[in-house]
Amino acid sequence: MKLEKIKVKVGATRPTARQYESVRADIELELTMDEETFAKDWKRIRNKAKIMLLEAMADAEKGVQHGNKNG
Repeated sequence: MKLEKIKVKVGATRPTARQYESVRADIELELTMDEETFAKDWKRIRNKAKIMLLEAMADAEKGVQHGNKNG
């Protein structure tokens, strides 16, 4: 059986060193696979999403540190 689409959305907000300021990062993965593959690979997919979110957050924080509001 084929799953139509799986959409994984993850986001995080973290305060910065500056008062009343925070950074936000969001990622979105869209996957199409069968149920058996999904069951086997879910942990890998989840870990990849986590890594992508951490990288996005680091990029957003670099933007704030350098005064770039668009991250």
